[in-house]
Amino acid sequence: MGDFSPPPYQLLSEAIIFWSVATVLYIGRIVSRVISTGSIKRLYFEDYVMSVTFLIYTTLLVLIQVSAHYASNLFDPAQYDEIMSNPQEVRDRIFGSKIVIGLEQCMLFSTWGVKICMLTMFWRLTQNFRLLRMYVKLIAALIAVGFLVIMVTYYAVYCRPFSQYWAMPVRDMQCATYQNYSITQAVFNISSDAAMLALPFPLLRKAQMRRGKKIMLAGVMSLGVFTIAAAILNKVFNFASPLTTTYQLWYIREASTAIYVANMACLSPLIRRVFSSKMYQKTNRLHGQHARWHGIDPSSASRSMQSKKNPRCWHPIHLSHASEGKFDQCTMSIRKALRG
Repeated sequence: MGDFSPPPYQLLSEAIIFWSVATVLYIGRIVSRVISTGSIKRLYFEDYVMSVTFLIYTTLLVLIQVSAHYASNLFDPAQYDEIMSNPQEVRDRIFGSKIVIGLEQCMLFSTWGVKICMLTMFWRLTQNFRLLRMYVKLIAALIAVGFLVIMVTYYAVYCRPFSQYWAMPVRDMQCATYQNYSITQAVFNISSDAAMLALPFPLLRKAQMRRGKKIMLAGVMSLGVFTIAAAILNKVFNFASPLTTTYQLWYIREASTAIYVANMACLSPLIRRVFSSKMYQKTNRLHGQHARWHGIDPSSASRSMQSKKNPRCWHPIHLSHASEGKFDQCTMSIRKALRG
């Protein structure tokens, strides 16, 4: 597996690339929700959870960059005398160990925040499917129990007293290697991800939507396979190369991919708006060219084309029309068009 930690520039470059993509997708999620609900004040519960999760995810990437410049209380026993004879290095390693604590907590909260977002979305989508909703409840129970077990074991079981997590030298190697914690976190993280990954496919099969949209959503959800693979690999490197920080590369990849999946699943309104707008502009441009070739005023031709699509909306609106129902029909048509 290799006994060398990734250089700081590699951690930084990957963090910037993955974070940039995540930021675009997060903004796209919020814009899509505003398009579908009509107001920034009507965001769903999972949108607020994602906003907090995105801040924690950003903090995770920052702490990984800080950690790359500081060693921790995990080191080769052969270096003991050299390290302990240097007070500055001891102080730096104590600081680095405290950064690792924050890093691990940000990874945990980022991962579980994404799970809550996805679970809330599935809860809403399965309201008409009794068996699938029961399955969502079981996943929710697994996620809740897993979070409690991980937190209790981390703070009160695996390393006592808690100050041993940054002690120099450390008495219990579990306080430096985090191996028991990694096993516990991996069991609940991977099992809950796998359980959620199995949910979209029966849901899409039962849902009434176009085949193209089903394929797109299935593809997005399939990215969860990479999230699981990244979760497995970061634990593999944690055990195979305990003296390196290679696992932090996989923390970046796992957390980022999970953010991608949770946000990409909500982009449909924005995608429809963008593509429908482009089609509308292309149609108007082609119609304008055709009108000029035949010596027709393009603006009047455009109004003529629109009146054929919706003849009730291209006459002046008088109060008398309201009594005939024309005003309501026209208004509803305009609103429908604006919503894409």
